[in-house]
Amino acid sequence: MLLLEITSAVTAVTFVLLAIYLIPVLQELKKTAVSLRNFSDTMQVEIKPLVKELRETVADIQVVTSATAANADGVNILLEEIGQAGRNIRMINKVIGVASELVAGSSAWVTGARVAGKYIADRLIKKRG
Repeated sequence: MLLLEITSAVTAVTFVLLAIYLIPVLQELKKTAVSLRNFSDTMQVEIKPLVKELRETVADIQVVTSATAANADGVNILLEEIGQAGRNIRMINKVIGVASELVAGSSAWVTGARVAGKYIADRLIKKRG
């Protein structure tokens, strides 16, 4: 029976020591839980407006992207028309270049014809006179 009493006493002392060391740990766990709850409440209060702003921003981005997509066809048409205008300007440039060459060439011919006509007229006048 002595062995049973010693075992019971050791067990009781062990439980007492365990309780003595476990109480501060439990108190710290309680403080940590309270602090975590306060942090969670603060984050919920601060995150709600942030989430609202984020949703508004996403909605604005969706509006902008849909408007951009709607205008993309208009931009493509505009770019095609600008390209066509550029091709037309090049064609007009070529036509003007050819016309200016013809005018420059014809003016040389006209000048040559005048000089030749004047020379012939001078020769005729000298023969008569």
